[in-house]
Parts: sequence; structure tokens; C-alpha cells
Amino acid sequence: MNCKTRPILVGEPYGVWSGRYFSEQWFDKTSFDIRGNIIFTKNYPIHPKKESRSAKVIFNKKLELIKAGYANQDDANYFALKVLQKYPNIANALVGRFPEVIIDEAQDTTEIQMAIIDELVKAGLKEIILVGDQDQAIFEWNTANPQLFQEKTENWECIILNECHRSSQKICDFAYKLSSLKSKAIAISKDVSEYLSDPHIVKLVSLKETVDSFITFCEKLSIKINKENVAILCRSKRLVSDIAKTFGEREAVQKSLIDNYYDIWDPNFFLGRDICHGKYLIDNGEYKKGYKLIEMGLFKFLNQNLNFSQDALRNFVQKYNFIKWRKQVHETVNLIPITSLQLGAWISQFPKKIVGIPLIHNLNKVLKNREYAELEISSIFDRTNSIIEKLPFRLGTIHSVKGETFEAVLLVINNKAQNTKYSTILSKTIPGKLKDEELRTLYVAITRPRKILMLAVPIEDYNMWRSFFN
Repeated sequence: MNCKTRPILVGEPYGVWSGRYFSEQWFDKTSFDIRGNIIFTKNYPIHPKKESRSAKVIFNKKLELIKAGYANQDDANYFALKVLQKYPNIANALVGRFPEVIIDEAQDTTEIQMAIIDELVKAGLKEIILVGDQDQAIFEWNTANPQLFQEKTENWECIILNECHRSSQKICDFAYKLSSLKSKAIAISKDVSEYLSDPHIVKLVSLKETVDSFITFCEKLSIKINKENVAILCRSKRLVSDIAKTFGEREAVQKSLIDNYYDIWDPNFFLGRDICHGKYLIDNGEYKKGYKLIEMGLFKFLNQNLNFSQDALRNFVQKYNFIKWRKQVHETVNLIPITSLQLGAWISQFPKKIVGIPLIHNLNKVLKNREYAELEISSIFDRTNSIIEKLPFRLGTIHSVKGETFEAVLLVINNKAQNTKYSTILSKTIPGKLKDEELRTLYVAITRPRKILMLAVPIEDYNMWRSFFN
């Protein structure tokens, strides 16, 4: 690392990394590939293209911070590999100290992590076990490479464990359709193996109606409704939020420190309110809505006028030049700080200029009340977590419950998985082969319950899913 002091690990799982400037905010979302190239490691809703000027600034700042003694967990893995390769005696010492190694969730290892394992084997490690299920490899978005684990199963001695200690046989049979196993898993847990409830596929008429029906069904089968027993799982955070909204108005669940978001800002600060809200939406995956708000805020800022209309914007863009305008909006999105901060810290990290116009950083001139600076931006816009905490059941994404067990699970599916329709993915699926990551994610969900499994799917996809699982 060429740093003068002992390195400091930052970012998850060690803490939240924010950075002072735009270029620093990407430090925990970048690292090195096995060839030493700096890459974006997280599937962030939007990040600059590798060849762009913004990316070069981010990558240069990354190297500066590395030399200053900062590293995230991905960086630590990379430098650990470099140390083992450069100093074989260290690998030998580790093998002597830890002659037996067991690695769980091995299907989620990255290329660098697997290379570290190979270095230890090269140094003489003989007792090593990789435990994993390639059907549960759901972290490719975070640089995991399940193919590496697959190659080890082909080249090392491999024992297939085809017994299920969690679910009923009926759920095992149902999950087999999404598995790459050659035969169905055998349920061996005595208290649930012969549980008679068949997995259900139901039409998603409305979120509230579907959830209520599922809860009623659980109660009829004497499943106690609590967060340990019952889970409602979704592929996306947005769907989780939509379900949460059906269980109460956000404002009724948790009062904000303010009654109206627009009352935060000084009316003469044209950029703040729309840009902040738009960036928050983009940071949380709602790019189209966020982009429109940022475009609106930028228009108001350039015209120094809070009045806005689509006609006025259209006329303005025609004079400004459409391509130049779009480029400017995208550039603005990349310049604005990430919104996982308090409002005051977010404002202080604003760039000095946008479109060549200086920005105000004085909180007294930006906010109506300086106390608003201590507001977490997430608390201004989103009350979803407050609603979820008060629900009698578990509500979350599939990734949030990996490794957990429930008595009953409702999996709510949209017609699209990220940017691809499930119909397209299913049409390319080959029985007995490793499935697309989106289908592996569903596999993780349907293998969480012990007794009850229900899938809620869009009406237009109902026959498709029934046909697939039958």
C-alpha cells in the first residue's frame, strides 16, 4: 500500500464511509481486480463509466486514500493476496498455524478470495473443505464468481449432500425445479418432513389482499404470527416499500421533525430541495424519478426561478441544446454527494460550482433552520423501516434473510427481475444446469420455510409459473 502508518479498515462491515468530496464517496465502492485494475465493486444504481473523466478522478482519489492508509474489505483481500504471492514464507506460516481450514458459503467467493485459497494450497495446505451450494450463489453483483466454486467441485474430491434438515418434502420437491441437483433433496427433519401443506402459487391481485390471505392461511394451520415464524420476501427494496405502505401511512407511523419537506429550504436556494430528493431516489434505485427531479432542480437553478412547467423546460432545452443538456444533467447527478448522510454534511460536500455557477454552502443561507442540518436524509424521505418494525411478521428482501429459517414464507414476484422479464429467463433455463442468478435468488427464498410456502405472481404470469413448477 506504500502508506506510512498502519492501515485503517473502513466501510462495511467496519462502519459507514461517507468521504468529504464526491471523489472520496466512492472509496468503499471501488477496489482492485486480480490484475490490479481499479474497478467499481458494487452494482450501484448509477456510477460513472470507466473511461469517463469522473471515473478517472474517483480512481486517482482511490490511490491517494490507499497511500494515506485507508482500505476497505475488498482492498484488504487484494493486498493480502499480493503479500502471499510476494512472500511465500507468510503463506507457509499460515498453513503451519492453521493446518485445517473450512470455508462456508464458498459459492460466493470472488476471484481474489479463491486465489488466496490457491496460494495456501500451494504452500502445503492439505486439509481444506469448501462448503457451498451453487444454487444459492446470489452475490455476483458484488464480484462473486460461482463458477470458481463449480471448478473446484470438478477438480477436487466432491461429496454431494442431498439431505434437507430444514423443509418439508413437499417444499424440497417444489424447489427442485430451480435446482441444479441431479435428484430431489430428501427431507430428514422428523417434525416437518411429512408436513402436508403443498406450496401454493397465487395470483397477485393486490398486495394488501395477498398478504392478508397469506396470514389467514398461516393462522388456519396454527402458525403463530411473529417475526421469527413468518416472512414476506421480495426481490427488490422497492416492492418491500410498496408492501409496507399498504400497512399504514408513513407520516402516521413516524412523525418527522418537520411537517413539510419544502419548509426545510430557504426559498432562495433554488437547487436544494429537488436535487436532494432526486439524488435520494437515485441512490435507492429509482433512477427515472430521481433524474426528473434533478433535471427540474437544475432548470430552476439556472433560471433562478422556482416556477416550473414542462413547456418551459422543453423550450429551455431546445435553446440550450438537447444533447448538451442531457450531458449536463448526468454530470450533475455524478457531482452530487451520496445521500447516506445528515443533511448538513450533505450540503457541505456539494461541489464548489455547477455549470460554472458557484454554490452556497452556508447552512444559514440554505436551510430555514440550522437544526435541520442534523436530519438524516433517509429519515426525511422514507418511513418504510418504521412501518416494518411495527409489523407482526418479517418483511424484507431475499438477500436480507439468506441463511435464516421460517415456519412460513410468502414470496412476492414481479414480472421483471431487475431489467429482464422472468419469461425470458425461464425460456433459456436448462434442467439440471446452474440457473441464472435471478432464479438462484428465488431458490434462496423458497428454501427458507419449514412448512408453508406461497408464491404470489402477476396475473399475466400465473400460468407460466404454474407450468414451470409442475
